[in-house]
Amino acid sequence: MASILENIFGGNANKPTDETIAYSLLAGAAAAATAYLTATLDTVTPELRRLLNDYTNQVILQHGALSKLAVEKRWFSPYESPIKQLETSISNAQSVIENSAQ
Repeated sequence: MASILENIFGGNANKPTDETIAYSLLAGAAAAATAYLTATLDTVTPELRRLLNDYTNQVILQHGALSKLAVEKRWFSPYESPIKQLETSISNAQSVIENSAQ
């Protein structure tokens, strides 16, 4: 029986695909931006607030660049209709489930 990791990463669970890495990087960047923004809002020292704000902006720019790459590579389709995006997500989920059952 194939593992779920093999289904997500392709035939070799030890080698994630570029798309999987991009998803992970985007999630990490979003979490980092949230953390930096929260810290920026909670900080009262002007110097520290400026530093954290700069970090927040850097993470947002990195996330934007990675999002642009993902759209160019057709890993994401943000301009498709919501119904089409949902159908694609359901199809991908069913594929993972079917392959893990084998």
